[in-house]
Amino acid sequence: MKTLNLTGLLLGLLFCSCQRETDSGLLSLTLNDAGLIDPDKELSLDALEMKGDAIPLETTDDCLIKNISVLEESSDFYWLISDNLIYKFDKSGRFLQHIGAVGQGPEEYVSAKAIQPVEKEHSLYVMDYFGRKMTVYDFDGRFLHSFKLPEETWMDNFRYKNGKIYYLTTGNSVMPDLYCYDVQAARMDTLCKRDREMGTEGFMGQTFTYDLDDCLYMFHYFNDTVYRVGENRIEPAWLFRTGKMKWSYDELTLTADFTTKVRPDGPRVQIFDLFETKGYAFAFYTVSKYDGELMKPFMALYDKKQDLFYPHTNLVSPNACLSVDKGMRLMKTSVPGSLYAIREAADLAGKEGFEMIKEDDNPVLLRYACE
Repeated sequence: MKTLNLTGLLLGLLFCSCQRETDSGLLSLTLNDAGLIDPDKELSLDALEMKGDAIPLETTDDCLIKNISVLEESSDFYWLISDNLIYKFDKSGRFLQHIGAVGQGPEEYVSAKAIQPVEKEHSLYVMDYFGRKMTVYDFDGRFLHSFKLPEETWMDNFRYKNGKIYYLTTGNSVMPDLYCYDVQAARMDTLCKRDREMGTEGFMGQTFTYDLDDCLYMFHYFNDTVYRVGENRIEPAWLFRTGKMKWSYDELTLTADFTTKVRPDGPRVQIFDLFETKGYAFAFYTVSKYDGELMKPFMALYDKKQDLFYPHTNLVSPNACLSVDKGMRLMKTSVPGSLYAIREAADLAGKEGFEMIKEDDNPVLLRYACE
């Protein structure tokens, strides 16, 4: 298995003001200096060999999308959640059907929180957050089966891999909850457990996952360690330190008058996604206060091919509509090799290449090929 090597780990995610191997032999990366950000830095998509194209999502009376909360794909289809409904499109953006229905019946879901298509099974797993179950449909929308979510804690995300479901929670402990459910054996194993309960903090620490070289990786905001997830254990892969820019619990804890126990003495970073592809590594984050602006978004990029790292960059294209700027988030899916941004039709209508789009049409997927 090819893991993160010294060069690749310069992905350096963000502000590599310090990097060294620890006593454990793990590479340590540090993000602790907002002064190293260049908000105007630009890189060409062509120079990075990232090819972009647009996929307008068909608008019909049965397919009116306000916003997209979840985007997934399989080899032939796009799957997305909008306003608690699941939509299926082909790769050209043509609407095909709704999957399942909202309700409390055995074949329905109350709230679709997360989804994942499984190509080998030709099935779509749907996490019904408030219904407290996982509902499984085939790719044509036929109900296959369902099973309960764990009762001892509130799972809010999952990843399916090799017949097992890895359940994740949100919380403010250093170690998040991670459970592994063997679907065939109907057996649940605990891989790690939270070390503290959520207090009165006004911020929830997220857990992010990504796949690389057929391995699953996990990073939790309050933990400096990026873990590689095995079938029945987790192991450290590398260290990602945010140092003085990480929120402390006292800085997040609200008192009776809705102030915090301790005021931050400088800018703080909030990461809202972190992942890799074979050629690149990305970190999406906000800085609590930057040049007078609150919660300003940024996108860090490490180009593995060129061995170059950028604490922030705007990805620009000759076709301005395909540019990725102002910290716009890119989204990963289960299919490697592509990243996506979502643009409202009103932002593109009438522009070159988008003359047929109307302002009230469904959103447009911007796809970036990045092997």
